[in-house]
Amino acid sequence: MSRFEAGERILEIKEEIIDLVQEAMDLMRYEGTDTERERARSYWYGHIRTALDEDSGYMGRSMCTMEDSARELMADEEDGEEAGELLDEDAF
Repeated sequence: MSRFEAGERILEIKEEIIDLVQEAMDLMRYEGTDTERERARSYWYGHIRTALDEDSGYMGRSMCTMEDSARELMADEEDGEEAGELLDEDAF
């Protein structure tokens, strides 16, 4: 597996985690008390979502999100491809 493919897989996993944590919050919404729902939203849900990406709806952000890590892996290969394309174009 290349670094780019690993980055793509990490992004897929991130989306799966978002779906699962949303499912957990739905369960809290249906079965939890107001206090339980608010605690979940404010603590574990907020921590998980801000650790995944910047699209969490929360003001804060993680120093390095899961998406940031995936993009770093993917950038190396993308940069290499772009550099190679530029060299090929300059040859003609």
